[in-house]
Amino acid sequence: MSNFIPEKWDLETDVVVLGTGGTALVAAVTAAEEGAKVIALEKTHQIGGTTAFSGGVTWIPVNRYMKDAGIEDSEEAAIKYIERLSQGRGESPMIKRFVEKGHEMIDFLYEKTPTHFKMPAAYPEYYAHLEEALKSGTRSLDPVPFDLKLIGDWADKLRQNPTFPPLTLEEGGAIGGVDFSKIAERMENNIVTMGRALIGSLFKACLDRGVETHLNTAGKDLILNDADEVIGLVAEKEDGEKIYIKANKGVILASGGFEWNKKLTRAFLKGEVTHPVSPPGNEGDALMMSMKAGAALGGMSEAWWYPAMVDPTFEYEDNVMAQLGGGRSGPNSIVVNKYGKRFVHEGTTYNDMPRSFFEFDPVKMEFANKGPNWMIFDQQLKDSQMIITMMPGEDTPEWVDQADSIRELAEKIGVDADGLEEQIARWNDNCEKGIDPDFHRGTIMFEGLTIGGPSAENNLGKIEKGPFYALPIYQGALGTNGGPKTDENGQVTRFDGSVIKGLYAAGNAAMNPVGPLYPSAGGTIGPAMTFGYLAGQHVAKQ
Repeated sequence: MSNFIPEKWDLETDVVVLGTGGTALVAAVTAAEEGAKVIALEKTHQIGGTTAFSGGVTWIPVNRYMKDAGIEDSEEAAIKYIERLSQGRGESPMIKRFVEKGHEMIDFLYEKTPTHFKMPAAYPEYYAHLEEALKSGTRSLDPVPFDLKLIGDWADKLRQNPTFPPLTLEEGGAIGGVDFSKIAERMENNIVTMGRALIGSLFKACLDRGVETHLNTAGKDLILNDADEVIGLVAEKEDGEKIYIKANKGVILASGGFEWNKKLTRAFLKGEVTHPVSPPGNEGDALMMSMKAGAALGGMSEAWWYPAMVDPTFEYEDNVMAQLGGGRSGPNSIVVNKYGKRFVHEGTTYNDMPRSFFEFDPVKMEFANKGPNWMIFDQQLKDSQMIITMMPGEDTPEWVDQADSIRELAEKIGVDADGLEEQIARWNDNCEKGIDPDFHRGTIMFEGLTIGGPSAENNLGKIEKGPFYALPIYQGALGTNGGPKTDENGQVTRFDGSVIKGLYAAGNAAMNPVGPLYPSAGGTIGPAMTFGYLAGQHVAKQ
């Protein structure tokens, strides 16, 4: 925070938006639609942030696409579901605000921009096994393919995810689709899907409204007047040049979380993020600026957790890329800790499973599941599923530990051999009986999401055919979900509840408005874009 006001501003605008992810672009296009002049600042050399890197799916209750498909939903049912999952850690007024305004945001995009969606068929809610869940259809929305030629030279600056083919969620884009002819056709014609389609279409809407975007330009410091109102900020170019930007109406922080900042994750999170599953650059710039401005914070111990797996030969932007993995909910595999013991239902959602890594043993005085933990599987699973970058039928890479016996494998990876042998024997015995009395595999929707639901047949299978394999599973995160607290308009608040005039935040740059829950596919992007929309509306009217 700086109370130094320059004699001469380098740039002047109505609204400055930090970031170019989904939240930031929705905020920018909304403010511009309301008549505001908008400048967007992007720290990296690419547009799109974490959203472009993601599946781009957006979870919104009571949306127009559900209605068109004849799927019954209500605001009351959605609120009840969210509150069931939040376990009291969400804020009821903010949950209500999201549910009431999320579908309005989708209508705005549908009517005013090229950003359109489709309901993915046969893709139920993650927790459809719960009483409060939607029993038919889904609230998740799949971005329709987008022609990058519509954004001209900016197409080359749109961030990529090297593991997602240009297929929609419904077509298998997030789970390794195999329609090679469609993939080739879209690549040849520069047609993108998922997160890239969402960003491409939103950016086109921004271009149409004259939003000015600066790459390689990081927000560094908010500028406040004597009344502690935000009137601008200091930005910094890649070469270190400082730029003073006056914001006549306000600044919207939407530049992502802090999962790539080791000091911040160690200071705030309940567990260290060893392997972020997001693009580099999310280092908490917005968080540090808001703290200096006196913002109240919330949700700081939580992240969008992910059980990360790694192919050490696969790099992205000079970092070994942690990936989404695969196989942990399939048959013929279990996940164990250093004692060779299972400690979690392996097929729970990616946000839930890593929560078990934080279990503390007060007798041994340790976090036994801190990791790395290990996915143990046999040749049957390797022959039937893609696991990280390994395709069925391919030779085993050198970086995968394997052995002809369970004991030899345990010794190779430093896991208690007696414990692992006992655990495998118990698992195999229970598989014969068709039950998992320890953690109830084959019973929750997420582990059978794309195959019609869970079952003992699909999710239980002996680990008996050698060679046997082990892959480490690390504490990963798709992003963090804590930050400055905001009100129903996205305005950042102080500890006494008053607003910091001229300062807004949304997405992973803010405290998640519905709590540390991930209701289904797109469960982070939906609320984030909704509050980006509300912030854009409100700031433009100042």
